[in-house]
Amino acid sequence: MCNIYLIRHGFTPANNASYNGQKGLREIAEDKDMPLEIKYGRKQAEEIGRFLKNIKGKTLVLASPYRRVQETMKIALSKANFNYDSKVCDELKEINSGVHYARTKEELLALYPEVKEVLDGLHKDRFGTKYLNGESQYDVRDRVKNISLEIKKIRESKKYNNIIVFGHGTANRWLTYWITGKYIDHTLKNGEIIKVNGDNYETVFMPKTIAPLGYMVDIEKHKELVKYNNKNNI
Repeated sequence: MCNIYLIRHGFTPANNASYNGQKGLREIAEDKDMPLEIKYGRKQAEEIGRFLKNIKGKTLVLASPYRRVQETMKIALSKANFNYDSKVCDELKEINSGVHYARTKEELLALYPEVKEVLDGLHKDRFGTKYLNGESQYDVRDRVKNISLEIKKIRESKKYNNIIVFGHGTANRWLTYWITGKYIDHTLKNGEIIKVNGDNYETVFMPKTIAPLGYMVDIEKHKELVKYNNKNNI
């Protein structure tokens, strides 16, 4: 049997908008370029790597193109003991949350008064309502369907012992839906790994490293990191 592991990237500065209500995080980078948080995000990626050292056999690694995922994958796989093929898949990118990304509710309402209607819609219909200038949950569900079918075919071919997906919370939730055949209302936490088996899943790893309540991200330091990465094409 081919094992399927779905991994959510480590903690990012953007996650602190909802986690600790920090403002100004959108200044760091757009969604696709948001890096791992320097302290806690990178430590979570290292923990993921220590878990993956126990994986054996030929492995296929699929990953979102977004920077935080690529950084998580690079750190986690740096000490891998298995041989693997890898592929970047645009379908695995996170839900496009438009103007909502990396902003607190207070920031959103101050900048976009019309967002109140969207927030009310999300409360009433969280799957069908689109974020302002973004996607809906159903858009992501439909977007990941083909890659999910590809994963199922690869598993059935027995070419690989393992398939590891480095991705995001929403995209991985809908991957689970298509692979298992049923909706499981579970959003992976940062650094969490679930193993999908048949029509069920189980959490097999949760990082011990967690950003503490009240933690404030150093916005300027992360802005400089993004500039450096972009300048050096990292």
